[in-house]
Amino acid sequence: MSAAAALLSYSPSAVSQQMTALEHETGVRLFERAGRGVRPTDAALLLCEHATRVLASIQDAEDAIAALASGHSGRIRVGAFPTAGSSLVPGALAAFQALHPSVALDLVVVESDEAITTLRSGSIEVLVAVEERSPGDVPDDDLVRRHLLADPFRVVLPRTHPLAAKRWVDLALLASERWIGVSSCPGHCRLVIEAACMRAGFRPVYAIDADEYSTAQGFVAAGLGVAFVPMLALGSALHPDVAVRRIKGAQPARQVWAVTRPAVADQVPVLSMLACLEAAAKEFLRDVVEAAPVSPETPLGGAFQPSARPSDER
Repeated sequence: MSAAAALLSYSPSAVSQQMTALEHETGVRLFERAGRGVRPTDAALLLCEHATRVLASIQDAEDAIAALASGHSGRIRVGAFPTAGSSLVPGALAAFQALHPSVALDLVVVESDEAITTLRSGSIEVLVAVEERSPGDVPDDDLVRRHLLADPFRVVLPRTHPLAAKRWVDLALLASERWIGVSSCPGHCRLVIEAACMRAGFRPVYAIDADEYSTAQGFVAAGLGVAFVPMLALGSALHPDVAVRRIKGAQPARQVWAVTRPAVADQVPVLSMLACLEAAAKEFLRDVVEAAPVSPETPLGGAFQPSARPSDER
């Protein structure tokens, strides 16, 4: 008892009282006198054996929680809308995996109408979403957000279209055109597009709706109309028979955010994933959006194709 008390920095009487209380709890005798001291009974040795395993299990649990909190183990699930999932997010995931090789990664495509619900349900930890809010807006809910980028829209024209020869397109010149809509990007995206057209003095007339931006390019190439396509949707694939042009004046853009829940916002893997998404967004803006071609003959990352005629606009 004295040796145990010295090891634990307790008084011998405190240790003795604890052992007496333990005997009452177990209903068996744990110690018997042996000369001037005591020795453990078989019941005490059995209890000690189990206690050792229990304490080891508790230590394992503490170590596992510490590894999870520090980003050395566990799993992080990221949800993203389709065009971000194919262009922006992969680079962020690769950077995250290099930093946290022992953390498992899951990426799921989340449609806009169910994105926030999926995040709140706990099915994902980080959401990449398009939201109708500016970077300076104060959140109107309890979610934690980081603004990633303003994803600008471009006009996609058939390569034979007269305006395909220009470097910049005046939207007012497209007032009488038929437009290709994209049903997978309703809400905020459609509002941004229509607001830009209204500033140019017209309301777009939609001839047909495509399921995806890639399908919209096919419709444009076939001469069924013209379309607005955001840069994130142009980075991975461009139809050879379309021309992509910037819009003269204010550039319509959709706002892309990274969103997470307060309960996980301060966890190391989540913080690291948010940082990787921000870095990927900056790289995308630098390498794709801001590096504008100097002429129609100078394509940018596959997103800008040379037109059939030389530019007639400076």
